[in-house]
Amino acid sequence: MTKTASLPRVVALVPAWRSADFIQETLASLAAQTYPNLHILISDDASPDQTAQICEEFAAQRENTRVMRQPRNLGWVDNVNALLAAAAGDYFFFAFHDDLLKPRYVERLAGALTENPAAAISFSDLETHHLDGTIEMQEYTLLEGIREARARGRQVLSRDGTWWAPNRGLFRASIAREIGGMRKHLAGECSADLPWLLRLALVGEFVRVPESLVVKRFTHQSLSRMWQHNRWQRFGLQCACIRSIRCAGLPLADELLLQLYVLQSWGQRLGRRVGGRI
Repeated sequence: MTKTASLPRVVALVPAWRSADFIQETLASLAAQTYPNLHILISDDASPDQTAQICEEFAAQRENTRVMRQPRNLGWVDNVNALLAAAAGDYFFFAFHDDLLKPRYVERLAGALTENPAAAISFSDLETHHLDGTIEMQEYTLLEGIREARARGRQVLSRDGTWWAPNRGLFRASIAREIGGMRKHLAGECSADLPWLLRLALVGEFVRVPESLVVKRFTHQSLSRMWQHNRWQRFGLQCACIRSIRCAGLPLADELLLQLYVLQSWGQRLGRRVGGRI
C-alpha cells in the first residue's frame, strides 16, 4: 500500500451555482492543497452562466476531480445533499464556491481529525473579505474542550460569535451518513447549516486548529445576503433545531433541557424585537 493510499480519503464537496466570475480561484486553491489523498466532487446546480464549463475544464486536467451537472436547479440544500450522497471517502468538507483555502488546509484539518477519535469535525480560523474591501480575522473558540454533548449543543444554539465557522471544516463521512444530510425547514433553506452543525455537535467534539486557513469572500451571490431573516424564517429554523435535538438519541433529560433552551431563546429574541418597535 502506498503512503497516499494509507491516508484517510478526503473529499471536497463543491456546491456551485452561477459562480463563473470567481470559482476558478476556488478551484485553484483546491488544486494547490498539499494533502495527497484529496478528491474533488463538484455539483453544478444548473447554472445559467459558464460555471459548469469552467468546472469541467478543470476536471479534465485532473484524475482526482469529477463534475456532476444537475438537470434542474435544486437549491443549495438539495445540491449539498446530492454531493453527500455521491461522495465516497473517510472525511468530507464543503468547499463553497466563493471560499479560498490555503495550501495546508486539508493537511492540517485531516491531521487534527485523525488525532482526535472523539471529534466529529475539525476546523480552522478564517478571514472574511467583505464587499467594501474590509478584512476581518475570525476565531471561534467557544466549543474548545467541551466534551459533554448537551453543553456543545447549547453553545451552538446560542449562535454566539462566528458560530458558522465550523461549517468550513472537515467532518467524518460516517457521521454525515448517520445524520442523513442537511434539511430544509418550514421556511425553506435559511441558515440550514445551523441545525446541521447542531447535529454534529450532539454526535462528537469540535476541534479547532488555531491557524487562518480559510478565506471567506462575500459576494453579491452569497446566500447570507439573500436571506431576509424574518420572523417566519427564524421560527422555521427553531423548529428545525428542535427536530435535530429529537433525532440525536440523547438521554431524555438532556433532550428536554435543550428543547427548552431553544424555546426560551426564541421567546427572548422575539420579545427584544417587539420591544424595540414599541
